[in-house]
Amino acid sequence: MNTYVVLLTMTSAELDNVAGPIEDAFADGAPETRQTIERHGGKLVEVYLTMGQYDGVLIAEFPDDIACARAMLALRNSGGITQTLRAFPESQWHEIAGDSERTPQ
Repeated sequence: MNTYVVLLTMTSAELDNVAGPIEDAFADGAPETRQTIERHGGKLVEVYLTMGQYDGVLIAEFPDDIACARAMLALRNSGGITQTLRAFPESQWHEIAGDSERTPQ
């Protein structure tokens, strides 16, 4: 599975769909997001509320870029704006560097 870091911005449209106080929605976690990711073959590893430019950060795993892109489109349909970064673990850096014979220390 490939790892992706997703920067999430909630739009007013997404917040308008929240029934009840926003605090209650946050207290329930992110079940819809988790279901959307799983429906597209992925796994939500962790989700964080953040302060600053982005409202949240998701760490997710998907079998490939296409599955991730489809899930991000589905999240966009619910009103969120995403910026998705493919993350490569240290164990793959030697491969990226073109040295497939070398293994990390």
